[in-house]
Amino acid sequence: MHTVIVGAGALGSILGGYLAETGISVTLVGRKPHVDAIRSRGLIIEGLRGNRTIGNLRAVADPREVASADLLILAVKSYDTAEALVGIAHLRGQVGAALSVQNGGGKDEALAEALGGDVVIGATSIVGGSMPGPGRVMHTNDGATWIGELDGRRSARVEAIAECFRKAELAVEVREDIRSAIWCKLNQMVPAATLACVTRLRVHEMYQDRSLATLFVELSREIAAIADRTGISLADYQGFPVKTLCSQPFDDAVASVMARGRMMQERGMTQVKISTLQDLERGRRTEADHVIGYVVRLAAAHRVPVPKLDVLYRVIQGIEAAQRATASAPEGRM
Repeated sequence: MHTVIVGAGALGSILGGYLAETGISVTLVGRKPHVDAIRSRGLIIEGLRGNRTIGNLRAVADPREVASADLLILAVKSYDTAEALVGIAHLRGQVGAALSVQNGGGKDEALAEALGGDVVIGATSIVGGSMPGPGRVMHTNDGATWIGELDGRRSARVEAIAECFRKAELAVEVREDIRSAIWCKLNQMVPAATLACVTRLRVHEMYQDRSLATLFVELSREIAAIADRTGISLADYQGFPVKTLCSQPFDDAVASVMARGRMMQERGMTQVKISTLQDLERGRRTEADHVIGYVVRLAAAHRVPVPKLDVLYRVIQGIEAAQRATASAPEGRM
C-alpha cells in the first residue's frame, strides 16, 4: 500500500516512519530542511520506542513529485490546509483513500472538496510527538488512532488500512461512529490546548493539579453541550472517556483527570506537550484559531454558552498578538 503523508511534521513523520519499517512504501511530503536531512541520513525517531533511524522511505518537498497514492494521510497544521490541498490537486482521481489526522474542524469536508468525497475516510489520532530538528522527531505519546467510513458502513479499505497500522504496532480501532470519535478528540484536545497555552505546562502536570483538572472538566462539559445541540453522540474511547467525563458526578470526573495525569507520569509520558503550546513557545503561528476558535464560533452559531472557553480563548489570542507585535517591532523598541 503506497502511503503518502502530506505534512511530515512530528505526527506525520512518526506514522510514516513506523509504517515504512514494516516494508510499506511511504513517501513523506515535508518542508525542505526536514526532507534534506532525511535524504542525507534517514528519518530519526526517538522517544517511547527507543531510538531508530529509518532509511527505506522517500521524502520530497514538492507534492507534485507524487503521482498517485493508495492511501494519503493529511497531517499539515490546520492553517496550512488550503495551501496543501492546492499542492495535491493533481492527485484527484489518483488516490484510493484519504484521511486527515489534523486537529480542528472542517478537515474532512476540505479534503473531500479537493480529492472527491468518495475517497475520504474519517480519522482522528492522539499519537503525539515533537520535532527537535530537521530529520528528527520525538515520539512522546503512544496513543491510538481511530478510522472509519464517514457513512458508518464497514469497508475493506478501512480494514486494510487498520491492518497496516497494526503491523506497525500503532494502536488503531475501526469505528462505525467515526464522527463521534472525531468530535470526542476535539472535546479533549480543546481543553488541553487551552490550558497548556495559558499555563505553559506539560499535559501530565496540568492533569494532576486539582484546580486545572477542575477547569478541564468544566471546559469539556461546555464543549459537550455543543455536541448535544448538534446531534453528535459522545462515547468513551481509550485515552479520552468523554461520555463518562461529561456525565459522571463532577468530583469523580475531576478525580479521573488527576488519575490520568498520575498514570502518564508512571508510564514515563512526561514529555507530552500540546502542539499548540510548542508553536506558541517557539513564537510560531499556532492552530488556536482553527481548533479552539473553531469551537467557540460553532458554539456561537448554535447559541450554546461557553463562557470559560471564550474567556481563555481571548487570553490566548492576546498572547499571540503580543508575540507577533514583539517579533515585528524594530530592534530595541516595543
